[in-house]
Amino acid sequence: MTWVRRLSTLLQALFPPVALFVVWWIATAHSTNIFYPPLEQILHRFRENWLFARDRRDLEPSVVHFVVGLVIAVVAGVLVGIVLGLSKRARRNLSPITEFLRATPFAALVPVGLVLFGPGATMEISLIAFASWWPVLLSTADGIRAVDPVLLDSARVYGVSPMRRIFRVALPAAAPRVFAGIRIAVAIAIAATVIANMFASNAGLGFFVVDAQGRFDVKDTWTGVLIIGILGLLANGAFLLIERRLLYWYRGWRASTTAS
Repeated sequence: MTWVRRLSTLLQALFPPVALFVVWWIATAHSTNIFYPPLEQILHRFRENWLFARDRRDLEPSVVHFVVGLVIAVVAGVLVGIVLGLSKRARRNLSPITEFLRATPFAALVPVGLVLFGPGATMEISLIAFASWWPVLLSTADGIRAVDPVLLDSARVYGVSPMRRIFRVALPAAAPRVFAGIRIAVAIAIAATVIANMFASNAGLGFFVVDAQGRFDVKDTWTGVLIIGILGLLANGAFLLIERRLLYWYRGWRASTTAS
């Protein structure tokens, strides 16, 4: 019955997007509005634009910048979050700076990035990393603070070194919260990737949408929106697969506690 359950879960997950496309197709089938062309025409243009035509020019740089920026954000967010979670003094001293920077809209920092790094990959990756590292940082710090002190004390009594206590005891215990922050960071990184492409760039998904808008090509604009949504869907699905593989022990523990 396991495969039946998995098939049922897959069908339930596919039903909302399929239903949305069916409604969209029917609602725009005879549309004469220039801003809402029929979905059939949009999909035809989508096939022309994105099936091996623009994948290397606009899609590839966006995906590369997204992945690199997100990896930098995750690594930096986890490391700094561990420090803030373990040190009350660090939290107190760095709190004004972190709160100020966290409240700053990342789109407003594009001119600063252009001044510091100039247009190009460095600026875009820096903006993506800055925008997406805050949820990882905060969730890691909260997760480390929430670790049961008995775990750390027991490891200390058994002679476990400080670094092993952090990476073998504290961080695995905080992993569920860390992954929750990373999942939020994935969505923010997608948005930051598109916004970064919109400024001082001659390639990327954001550039494609802005260029299509400037040419008053509504169909191209819609295809750009669709490919951005598909990229976000694939990124979230890949993250869920990684999370399921790495946190299998946590799911088993939750299932056992719920059953008992």
